[in-house]
Amino acid sequence: MDELKERIIELEIRYAHQNSVVEELNAELTLANARIGRLERQVTGMHEMLGSLGPELTQSPDE
Repeated sequence: MDELKERIIELEIRYAHQNSVVEELNAELTLANARIGRLERQVTGMHEMLGSLGPELTQSPDE
């Protein structure tokens, strides 16, 4: 019976650790998603600014 109890305790410890890791990953993913959103808005703003400067400036010479 002690062996079963030890195994259950070990499983609980592993579950708690995995849960903690999942929460940390979720927090990092949330931050990364916010950063991506900000960068997308900045790129859109820059694209609009370039577009207002003149259509000839929106394309590179290679296009």
